[in-house]
Amino acid sequence: MAALDYLEAARPRADHVLQELVDEVRAIFGTDLCMVNLVLPDAQYFRAWSGDLAEDLAEARQDPRERSMCRYVVESEGPLVVEDFLATERFRDQYFCVTYGIRFYAGTPLVTSAGQAIGTLCLLSTRPTEFGDEQMRVLGAFARVVVGRLELLGALEREQAAREEQEQHSQELQGTLDSLSAHIAILDESGEIVITNAAWRAFAAANEADPGAVLQGANYLRVCDSSTGEASEEAAAFAAGIREVLSGRRESFEMEYPCHSPTQRLWFIGRVTRFSDAGSPRAVVAHENITERKLAEEALRDQKVLLETILGQAADAIVVCDDKGKFTFANAAARRLALVEPEGTTLENTPEVWGTVRYPDGTPVPPEEWAIRRALRGKTTVGMEARLVRPDGSHYDVLVSAAPLRNADRQIVGAVVGLLDTTERKRAEEDRDRLRTREIEARTQREERRRIARDMHDAVLQDLSGVLQSLRLTHLRSRKAGLELDLEEELAALGRAASGLRSAIYDLRHEKESSFVESVESLVELNRQLTPERKIALTIGEGLPGTSPSEEVGVELLRVVQEALTNARRHSGASNVGLRLRAEGEALVAEVTDDGRGFDPVAVEGGVGLVGMRERVEAVGGEIEVSSRPGAGTKLAVRVPLGDGTRAPRRR
Repeated sequence: MAALDYLEAARPRADHVLQELVDEVRAIFGTDLCMVNLVLPDAQYFRAWSGDLAEDLAEARQDPRERSMCRYVVESEGPLVVEDFLATERFRDQYFCVTYGIRFYAGTPLVTSAGQAIGTLCLLSTRPTEFGDEQMRVLGAFARVVVGRLELLGALEREQAAREEQEQHSQELQGTLDSLSAHIAILDESGEIVITNAAWRAFAAANEADPGAVLQGANYLRVCDSSTGEASEEAAAFAAGIREVLSGRRESFEMEYPCHSPTQRLWFIGRVTRFSDAGSPRAVVAHENITERKLAEEALRDQKVLLETILGQAADAIVVCDDKGKFTFANAAARRLALVEPEGTTLENTPEVWGTVRYPDGTPVPPEEWAIRRALRGKTTVGMEARLVRPDGSHYDVLVSAAPLRNADRQIVGAVVGLLDTTERKRAEEDRDRLRTREIEARTQREERRRIARDMHDAVLQDLSGVLQSLRLTHLRSRKAGLELDLEEELAALGRAASGLRSAIYDLRHEKESSFVESVESLVELNRQLTPERKIALTIGEGLPGTSPSEEVGVELLRVVQEALTNARRHSGASNVGLRLRAEGEALVAEVTDDGRGFDPVAVEGGVGLVGMRERVEAVGGEIEVSSRPGAGTKLAVRVPLGDGTRAPRRR
């Protein structure tokens, strides 16, 4: 069951490749039925079949396991042949024989690349049939092709799920950044801005900044280097700090700087933190308005020496209590953290004033272990991590330091406590962790795709090629022996299967490694190699490759072009095929033409290939048009948006 769940094989959606395979196998062996059956714990599931399956079975797509012949194949993990049910004591009363008149059964196991038998490729007939070892070897080869297809479908499903999860993580990251009040931008190793949050963009808009200088795509280091006027020295120093962080000479950098306007005095603190994304260094640049703190510091300098000493670290929240635990002083930072005015309250009011005191893991801190109570007992606390949980459930994280206040006689007369709000730092650490997780997931996805491609190439494709060569040898021998055994169609089908498998392996290896235009060029070159006798021309219009669709639109358009070229190669009989790409406004147009035999579009309107291409194009907001007539070649035109999948403007 785990293997079936991993492959997501037991699903009702039809697959045209599996259908073509069972049709081919049934045609080769001339039986009434050919089926791909998956054996579940309590049932056998009909994944695909060719022939007239009983109506009740076709509708249910499954039957109880105890009635199944395929369970014997899965349990033994070996092939099974019953040439005539009525000639055997064991299977004379078998359900399919008694109920549906089945006389013949031949099945071979579907064994995954991990060595697990999940079902069978089987043949059934109402006539007794002789079935030898050579025929079973051919059936076994087709079974390996079926497994390859099932594993490919499972891989594609997992890839889609991973892509959606990655997109969700990206949205969550952007949402998290946008929720922060600090002005945040992420720079790549060259200093180019790759992400900004809402606060950064809003500040740029409010100050009428040039978007090309401070928003995504701009090089922040060059902007700092080219700064002139009074702020040029601070800008140069900040740029130097960013370079030190990006080079790895230091993990972080911060600098306070003035940013005064003619009508207002403002100060900011710029913090730069280093992290790595896919092996490349990145820097998180955050600017916070610290004007309130700077103005408070200026005012405090005029107070008494004692207060200047106490408030030497005014960036922290600082409170003072007497020996009875009554708060006599709180600086501005402490008031910002407090829920109510702290002066005049006592330690017993701590939950209402500051929130419930907890350790970082959420467990409550016993009152006797509070840093301020320890200080009143003569003990000093430095940098204790704590979490203060407010009555509404929100919280903030702090580093707590506390020390006793003594008079000239060394008697304890009170305590001073400093609280450093580390909430934003912890959130930034969580953001970095999420970025690292995304990096690991993306790397895992790439490695999984390459592993699947290797497994398909080294196992399934090699087996399929071996079957193809064996069948070609059998065909040649039969012709020399004068036997009327025509295997041309089977050879062609196996050749197409091998070609399709190579194409799938190529897609798994290269889908995300090249630009859209490079992928198209590679696809055309692959088709040229497959049919060297046919001329395939590629024309790329002006604006390309500089203009490219989004990743999703590019992948779907590439699939449609691939299908069109495959159809031209297999069915058109054309001598010349042309592919033209051009940009029209906000849309990308791809045209595939050939001078082949053509067809009646109305007659094949519901064909799987055309329907699949139309669904792909419409899913990304595009349009597709097919024009052809017998003897006059074919033209397929696709129009997709260059943006994120919104519908492209229609041509009039």
